[in-house]
Amino acid sequence: MAVLRTRRLELIPLTAEQLELYLSDPPALETVLRVPVSRAILTEPVQQAIRAKLELLLSLDPELHPWLTYWLVVVTAASFGAGLIGFKGVPDANGEVEIGYGIDPAYGRKGYTTEAVQRLIAWAFGDPACKAVLARNIDPANWASLRVAAKAGMVAYEESATGISLRIDRAPSRS
Repeated sequence: MAVLRTRRLELIPLTAEQLELYLSDPPALETVLRVPVSRAILTEPVQQAIRAKLELLLSLDPELHPWLTYWLVVVTAASFGAGLIGFKGVPDANGEVEIGYGIDPAYGRKGYTTEAVQRLIAWAFGDPACKAVLARNIDPANWASLRVAAKAGMVAYEESATGISLRIDRAPSRS
């Protein structure tokens, strides 16, 4: 799998072994990747999500790995793995896929997450099966996540007391 690059970031798709190291031995992961990684993002919900991804990665076709793994968000100027981003599966029958993301609080409010989301959306739209990327049920109080989604071009399509869901559709191709 190829590393994705932006002006300020590298997005590294983590292998199952690397995800396991992130959970069990972050210093060993740092040795493998040759970059320090955030411990602040390894909250209990993130650890649970990584464990769920590992189950999928180990049971499905390796060709699907980029859709199923977390991508490490490396801030190149700091040479630091500051966040994780990834999809919650492959595009469904409607061509929709859900994205999730998070960043170390020390690297928040600098545009890194938005840049990573925009780059991963562009990658997803390179696959003809992907027609839309969604961010579902974001807590209305989580203004940072809502702002990232909006700055990445997503628009709200559903709101409830528990969350706001946003989406971006792939632009129609011009023939």
